[in-house]
Amino acid sequence: MPHFPLWLGTAVLGLFALPLAAQRTHVAGLIGEPPDTSNWPHPAAPDGNLFPRSTASPTDIARRDRIAELGKVLFWDEQVSTSNTMACGTCHAPRAGGTDDRLGAVHANGNFGSFGVIRQSDTGSIDYGFQVNPSTDVSRQVTPVTAPTMIGAYMFERLFWDSRAGIEFHDDFGNPIPNFTDWAALEDLAVGPPANDVEMGHESLTWLGGHLQAKLNRSYPLALVDPSTIPPDVQWMTTAYATYDAIFDKVFHWHPQFGGMQGVTRERFALALAHYHRTLIPDQAPIDRGTLTPAQIHGFHLMETRGDCFRCHSATSAPALGPNGTVDPFDNLFSDGLEHDIDLPGQGRRKTPTLRNLGLHRKFFSTGHGSDGISNVFVLTHQDLIDFYNHQPGRLGFDPPLSPSEQADVLDFLLNGLTDPRVAAETFPFDRPQLYSELHPFGANLYGAATPGPSGFLAQILADVPPKVPTAPTPDWFKVGVGNTVRFAAATLMLGSAPDVGPVAWVSSVFALIPATTNNEGIATVQQPVVLTPALIGIPIFCQWEIDDYGMPTFSDAAQVVPY
Repeated sequence: MPHFPLWLGTAVLGLFALPLAAQRTHVAGLIGEPPDTSNWPHPAAPDGNLFPRSTASPTDIARRDRIAELGKVLFWDEQVSTSNTMACGTCHAPRAGGTDDRLGAVHANGNFGSFGVIRQSDTGSIDYGFQVNPSTDVSRQVTPVTAPTMIGAYMFERLFWDSRAGIEFHDDFGNPIPNFTDWAALEDLAVGPPANDVEMGHESLTWLGGHLQAKLNRSYPLALVDPSTIPPDVQWMTTAYATYDAIFDKVFHWHPQFGGMQGVTRERFALALAHYHRTLIPDQAPIDRGTLTPAQIHGFHLMETRGDCFRCHSATSAPALGPNGTVDPFDNLFSDGLEHDIDLPGQGRRKTPTLRNLGLHRKFFSTGHGSDGISNVFVLTHQDLIDFYNHQPGRLGFDPPLSPSEQADVLDFLLNGLTDPRVAAETFPFDRPQLYSELHPFGANLYGAATPGPSGFLAQILADVPPKVPTAPTPDWFKVGVGNTVRFAAATLMLGSAPDVGPVAWVSSVFALIPATTNNEGIATVQQPVVLTPALIGIPIFCQWEIDDYGMPTFSDAAQVVPY
């Protein structure tokens, strides 16, 4: 049982009586309840996880908000990933409408996906770096499809592009969890990415093994984040000097199904993320406020009458603007939530994405781009997107094609009429901390140049994992590797307290030499190369590898790492 600091207090004691479920509504692939405080459906939730309305008791609202705040912290914490390099928010930035605006990630299938983690070998037990398992590559992995938005996702009955999440929330054995047998797509989705071997996890990693829970239990919330960027509503978690085990018990100890003193559990993690997602309602766009301009209204009607856009981007027969310029609540996402075969050839059926905040997106379709199937011209801009549909034959295109001025009005509606300014500005509830990886982009800590040997290889240092000062008797994850070099070669990692100017040696004041041997892929990894203490927090360490290249010493490029 974790030790409770004084700040936990005795608030919110006892079990709470679950109220009866409100009448749920199901339109096509969407779910919800009658609107609450805006023209959007109230977030539907499983019977065992009701999301209280604004008219609920103060106690229920406080409990709801604490769970959502925990989900917000988890969503933006890179410590959720095995290597401390990826947060959920890494691929779902509000500034990009909840999508991934990082460019350059191309999957082997040709799609523009999202960067993930550098894969670790599954040799032996995966235990968060306590063993010296080498990586199996020197590059970040890439997802096969681009990341869809999480904003407004609470309305979808099924989630992911292939709709594999939902309707039920399953345990690690695939069995439905009691009270979560419907309306639980958000919970079902939440537990996937942390264990996914491309996105945030590694091979053979599962919640069932307890590794994810154990890592989070002893981690401090948002430890990698600059405290000055942490949103006010979640600062109570980051200023309490309590680890996640105590935070989870603070938030969930009263819960009738997942209560008690358990620390981090898979189910609690899912509930927290799902609660946070149910707060992300983009209901302040011009179409919600009734402030569409004449040009934007004209663009809406062109989509309604000259194209077949609303065959998929409508939950009803077709959206219609009311007297105040708004639409039916279930048409607010401009998606039917169903799968259609409208993507690039060979991609299969994909769920219709929301048109909300499209003006902030930098990638389009599940593939991250589009093609007309004939010239294979990529859709790289919003104008390209209109051109794409303006030249589609049959029901998918505009008939007759739009004139330049009509295209401008459609674009105005899509890019401005459906954009919530709070999403674009990343203000509450779409506010968030700045990620460590944004301050220290992948590869930005590398410097110098490798020297070739007889093999012709140029050894590449792997130093993407932020060095973490241990917070428990067991060591934390801190790995420095080398790749793209000779197989089964002797290697030595040099650690110095200062950089050097090269062209061979790029570190100086060397205080440690750690031996290793490359594997059959020419990759070596050193785990916990130096004992990290609080005194080293913020002090740079400089790293470089020496490789025995068929009897000749060669050297990798170098890296600077800063313990946190």
